[in-house]
Amino acid sequence: MRIKKIELCNFGSYVGVCKFDLQANKKRNIVLIGGKNGAGKTTLFSGIKLCMYGNKAAGFENINAHYRREVKKYINDVSKFDISSKCYVKLEVLFSNGQEDDAYIITRSWDNGANSLDDFEECVVEKNGVILSSEELADFDNYVMNIIPPELFDLFFFDGEQIADYFLDENSNERIKNAFMILCGYDTFDIMQKNFKRLAFGKRTNDVCEFNYIEAKQQVEKTEKEYGDCVVAIYNIKSEIDFINGEIKSLDKKYKLSGGVTYDEWNEKLLQIKEEERFREDKNIQLKKMANEVVPFIIVKDLLKKLSVQLSKEHDKQQYELLQESLKSILPGVMQKVYSRLTWQDDVELTELVIEEFNNEMELKKLSEVIDIIDLSGEEYIVVQNAISRYLTLDKECVIATEREIKDSIERTQKLRQEIENCNIDGIQEYLQKKTQLVQKANELNQKMQEWIDRKQRYKDALEERKNILKREEKKFDEVSKNISITTLSEKSVAFLDTLQNRLYSNEIKKVEELFMMKIKELARKNRFIDSIIIDSDFNVHIYKNITFDTKSVCNKIKKIGVQAYLAEYGTVHCQGLLTSANVEDLNEFVKFYDKRNEKISVLQEIEKSRLSKGEKQVFIMALYWSFMKLNKQEVPFVIDTPFARIDTEHRANITKKFFMDLSGQVFIFSTNEEIVGEHYEKMKNRIQAQFLLENSDNLQTLVYANEYFGG
Repeated sequence: MRIKKIELCNFGSYVGVCKFDLQANKKRNIVLIGGKNGAGKTTLFSGIKLCMYGNKAAGFENINAHYRREVKKYINDVSKFDISSKCYVKLEVLFSNGQEDDAYIITRSWDNGANSLDDFEECVVEKNGVILSSEELADFDNYVMNIIPPELFDLFFFDGEQIADYFLDENSNERIKNAFMILCGYDTFDIMQKNFKRLAFGKRTNDVCEFNYIEAKQQVEKTEKEYGDCVVAIYNIKSEIDFINGEIKSLDKKYKLSGGVTYDEWNEKLLQIKEEERFREDKNIQLKKMANEVVPFIIVKDLLKKLSVQLSKEHDKQQYELLQESLKSILPGVMQKVYSRLTWQDDVELTELVIEEFNNEMELKKLSEVIDIIDLSGEEYIVVQNAISRYLTLDKECVIATEREIKDSIERTQKLRQEIENCNIDGIQEYLQKKTQLVQKANELNQKMQEWIDRKQRYKDALEERKNILKREEKKFDEVSKNISITTLSEKSVAFLDTLQNRLYSNEIKKVEELFMMKIKELARKNRFIDSIIIDSDFNVHIYKNITFDTKSVCNKIKKIGVQAYLAEYGTVHCQGLLTSANVEDLNEFVKFYDKRNEKISVLQEIEKSRLSKGEKQVFIMALYWSFMKLNKQEVPFVIDTPFARIDTEHRANITKKFFMDLSGQVFIFSTNEEIVGEHYEKMKNRIQAQFLLENSDNLQTLVYANEYFGG
């Protein structure tokens, strides 16, 4: 299958009729379409896929309202308002019939104004100039679907930014298995198995083991389908939730940009204004109190100091006079006793003399010169001095600071009032109504998703149990089937096909693993991050790296956690490498072998794919993709969008030469001005069948320039 011409009319940003004339050439198989982001590359990518497969491309079994809604997104905005305008995508395709090429023209058009689903889409196919009838059209659709079934859409229509999800997301092993079977032609086995099951049940065999085996296998298949349906439902609901959350963010942003605020924000600002007013009221009361009680004393601070000195002097004088009176009343008696002992006569003069000496000694004579002005009692003196001390500690800065706080509060209030004036709550009711509806819908979807998650877990548990039952029944059936005669071959064919499939699978899987290792070495030659790959029977992909281990550390780890725990943590491949290094049968023997010596050994260690860098992950995916594509037996076109997604500069040259140019058949590459340019363009120049440049400078219309490219 090769595409000869592409024509778009009013599809996305392609206004009017836009043509891509390719002139299919087997020697030159690369079609290069360049354009900056937003130029229309992805729209063209979607147009090709939609034209070929219609509703199947969007994942729908038939034309329904969801499909119409998806397609309407691609109808050009300007043409939507013109009733006479058309929207279509046309492909001219060559299919080989074994001897020569048949030319087909596929035209799929959409009527935006159609009232019914039946009138919305029309598909017309011409074969060698003759329009196919409805029966022939159905046969043609089946023919195309057999060449590239829906399960392989994402493989042949390759989005560089999303292809990793195909191989790494949940249930990727099922997708890989389906792709593997279809590419190898082994999907026919499923049809054969169904027929054999029908024959087995039709014979109503009395063989209980056989019946139980078939019943157990059907139960597993049924549960696997139910589990897969849950995964799809959860994914779809999550996508809807993400879409609604995006709508809520957009609604909030739009409302904010229009000056809108919520009632809570509005009330919060009013409350802040009231708080500021209360704050200033308290500060004004405080300032008024300062003016009445504090400021006068700050003004007469020097006088207060003098007053304090005067009070101290008067207090000291009072103490002196009290002392003097005490001496006069006590000292004569004391001195009389002294006189009697000293036999002195003039006691009066001696008393005066003693008091005078006391005055001289204590320097209290000056106090007698102090003039009483205030004349406070001792208790009053203490009260007044305490008050003076308190007022002397006051400073004018506390008044200034209070006034500054009031001024700052006024400025904050003015700012809040200005914010309130700029706020808009006119559209709040409409905003709240829309947001409430979206939030309610999101909550309902979250609840619905949780129900599906719970259901998925139940199916997962049931699947595990039914797989165990199947293993037991299969073992019983195999034992009984050893002696079954030729006449019962149809009944045992189900089990036989399982064995045959496994053998055939193992051979083809071995090819994929070998092709992968060859390709990963070419693509990541300077950064060899994968040394081995194993695709197990369930089509889970395991990648390994040769790691050097210290045998003493390995032995200590095995001793610490036990053989079973070590096997569970590091896997059978790693453990088999350990056993091979020591030429022993189990890990206990390995520990004995290396227990008293320490060596360096290199064994495979599984790598968690989630721990790969984005670039390594993309190189890994492209090598795996290429390896699977080598199983394809038919010539089909590859359509690759964003070819260098997540690929660093170092690896791009290898990707260009060893990936794109190694794909067989027609290869469409949609590139930005930072991808297939310069040396990458020069490397594939001789293989380019046609090239086009897309421009969309005004973000309204894509212009197509044939035979042009970046820098040309």
